[in-house]
Amino acid sequence: MIRLSGFGDEITSDFEGQLRHLVEMKVNFIEPRGLWGTGILDLSAEQQERARAALRQYGVGISAIGSPIGKVPITDPAEKEIARFRIAVERAKYFGTPNIRMFSFYLPKGDDPKKYRQDVLDRLRAMVEIAEAEGIMMMLENEADLYGEKAAYCADLLDTIDSPHFKMAFDPANFVCAGQHPVDECLPLVRRHIAHVHIKDCRLGTKEMTLAGEGDGQIAEFVRALKEDGYSGFVTMEPHLAEAGRSSGFSGPELFAQAVKSFCRIMDEEGLEHRQIRTAIIGTGNIGAFHARAALHVHETHLIAVCDTVRASAEKLATELNVAAYSDLGDMLTRKDLDAVHVCTPSGLHGDNSIAAMKAGKHVLCEKPMEITLEKADAMIETAQKAGVKLGIISQHRFNPNMRKVKEAVESGRFGVMVLGDAFIKWYRPQTYYDSGAWRGTWEMDGGGCLMNQGIHYIDMLQWIMGPVSRVFARTNTRARNIEVEDIGIANLEFESGAFGNIMGSTCIYPGMPERLEIHGTRGSAVIEKSELTFWEVEGEEEKIGGIEKRDGTAAARDPMKIDSSGHQAQIRDFARAIFENRDPAIPGIEGRRPLEIILAIYESGKSGREVSLPLPTSSGSPNPDII
Repeated sequence: MIRLSGFGDEITSDFEGQLRHLVEMKVNFIEPRGLWGTGILDLSAEQQERARAALRQYGVGISAIGSPIGKVPITDPAEKEIARFRIAVERAKYFGTPNIRMFSFYLPKGDDPKKYRQDVLDRLRAMVEIAEAEGIMMMLENEADLYGEKAAYCADLLDTIDSPHFKMAFDPANFVCAGQHPVDECLPLVRRHIAHVHIKDCRLGTKEMTLAGEGDGQIAEFVRALKEDGYSGFVTMEPHLAEAGRSSGFSGPELFAQAVKSFCRIMDEEGLEHRQIRTAIIGTGNIGAFHARAALHVHETHLIAVCDTVRASAEKLATELNVAAYSDLGDMLTRKDLDAVHVCTPSGLHGDNSIAAMKAGKHVLCEKPMEITLEKADAMIETAQKAGVKLGIISQHRFNPNMRKVKEAVESGRFGVMVLGDAFIKWYRPQTYYDSGAWRGTWEMDGGGCLMNQGIHYIDMLQWIMGPVSRVFARTNTRARNIEVEDIGIANLEFESGAFGNIMGSTCIYPGMPERLEIHGTRGSAVIEKSELTFWEVEGEEEKIGGIEKRDGTAAARDPMKIDSSGHQAQIRDFARAIFENRDPAIPGIEGRRPLEIILAIYESGKSGREVSLPLPTSSGSPNPDII
């Protein structure tokens, strides 16, 4: 997966203008080199602050510091360039990137490069020691007239120093300028070291810069190689279409946009993923911060803003992530460069927040439960259809390979006739958990207790695997916590297939037990505990699961934030791809409605003491027992 970046000073000298144009081109990262006519290493404190504020405002990240380190004569004092490298490290830390682009020194014309090999190595080693101590990645760019103009010299430096903090920034056109064929001659020598890429194209002999694919840079072949290697990182556009100077180049906004379009076409033709959606988080509490950090690991998304009615909360998370902060949702939704939002507010606000976002043309990925009433859930689904946007509901366990394995076995008939399905969610939440937020444990905002908030995931897994529920008989109670909603609930289910099921949920079970799902048929059974397959046996099949290493499955049962983010990452990635591919997300609104309806039926049965049949009438869709 490619994340596109650009040398913005090829567009204009004005830094805010660079960012504005890059966003219009759907390029979400910049490799800052020249800002307002000043080099990245020469910025004043005021300019740095202004630059960082602009990056947050425009939602643009930093791919690397485009430093000129090493682009000086090898005869200059080594101490001077090492001192400037320390400045580059400071800039990298200030702007929140571990990457610094650098070079390998100009040589006296006509001299044999081998004469200077040791001196180059000594200088680079001194910088690498600093990089290793500071957690910085030095990325050596090849360029004509430098020691590293030829691939063999670059490979020698990289192989000899052999540090994980010293890698290659591969520039095909610069190899062409040095008289080499980038893929045929150069790539085999440095392929294993590539950690960053610059893209421009050039014609052999004339050194004339061209759009990607129109010169001798073998750009399509290079993209194909990146895909084969599973390259996942930055590609920075540096087209030099109007002017190519010794230290930088210029293209202007129109030519730069053409260069981006040309390269994206090649990536599309070669099947190298590069598209991103620009996203924001609504609600910056625990789960909102969790979503934001999970999204950072999904290259298909690019986080640009967070919003919370508590301004201090929004600012705190925005500062950590270097994005824009909002306290007014309407203001954030006016951003034309915002594609989608994650709704992570209290459950009772999910509908209003989601509907507002969808009416503004934004796609919505909403935390569970999608809402606390069927009326609001149905309004969300209807709004998504009318607005022509995607609505996804978080149910990350559906992406767990063990859950999928069991579901496929049931659907294929390997388990025979389904007989029984049980879900056990015996967790522990102390009173302080509920006291930490005024909305927690309330009918108005939480929509329910141990079943609606904690149990909904495994209730969803149960109905997803066993099929739709037709009847429910339940008991609920508030046994140990000072809250409005239930802290213990049990339910007997009958599925449409005729199979039976059980649900047991609580937040009063000390110290908190691993959640468990049991699926039983006439020819096979499976047990999933804490997302791990702990039992599997199918009649006539040799495969069995047993003797599994014991692990602590109680962490999330005790602490709501000790959850693995891999499932969320998988669902966020699927949601982004659904937008790219114009398809439904894996868990659309209608799927999020199903577990909500089951839980509401449980509440109704617990209130009335009678069996409740599904589907529920929409008018019965309130979780509050006082108005059922």
